[in-house]
Amino acid sequence: MKKSSILLLVFFSISSLSQETQQNESVVPENPEALVNDSIDIQSGTIENLQKTQVKIDALDTESKKLTNEYKDTVVEYEILNKYDNQLERITNNQAEEIANITKQIEDLDETNKYVLPLLERMVVTLRDLIEIDIPFLIDERMTRLEELEDILFKANFSTAEKFRKIYEAYQIENEYGRTIEAYSSSIDIDGVNLAAQFFRLGRLNLYYMTPDGDETGYWSKDDNNWIHLGGKYSDEIDSALKIAYKQAPPDFINLPLQGVEK
Repeated sequence: MKKSSILLLVFFSISSLSQETQQNESVVPENPEALVNDSIDIQSGTIENLQKTQVKIDALDTESKKLTNEYKDTVVEYEILNKYDNQLERITNNQAEEIANITKQIEDLDETNKYVLPLLERMVVTLRDLIEIDIPFLIDERMTRLEELEDILFKANFSTAEKFRKIYEAYQIENEYGRTIEAYSSSIDIDGVNLAAQFFRLGRLNLYYMTPDGDETGYWSKDDNNWIHLGGKYSDEIDSALKIAYKQAPPDFINLPLQGVEK
């Protein structure tokens, strides 16, 4: 492309020189060789200028393509960001609705707590009354569970649902005592002497004890709110009841004193 332009310019210059020669046939240059050299120098300068211009054109073309590509990339990025912005707006709106719902639930919960917390407190008080008037089986274990309930009742780090769950579990455990038998080891005070003993619980009706040697036996009297000591009486029957409770013997009929039975 550039070579063709140069040849055309040379041809154009020679043609122009020929025309000027024909027009001035009467004028004969003093130094024709110098004239040709000047013409060549002029054409060479023109070619050099054209080359520099072409370089600038090429640079501008490259820059133009670069700017065009950047514009296209910017348009694509804008479309992506615009789409993402729309998605964020929907998410933000949904979150605002969820926050509003949670806030309403908290307000409703606060209103509910006004009625639930007093109820839970009454349930704990009732549970204490039940344990205090009941036969004294597993008394340490039951009182520890009750005191834990009293401790968490007004603690803020326990939710109302968690408080209710724990109180309800305690009631379930107490209710289960009324339908089961149980044997366990503990101690009993007899005439100021603390003795090891095995205890047999018959539901919530009766509680019996027997020392390991069988010399001391007895049961809890609800009427007297105290232990009835029987010496070694009913030791065989209590021993049989303990074995049944420990699942060391099959269920069987056992003759044991109930409430109100004479010593």
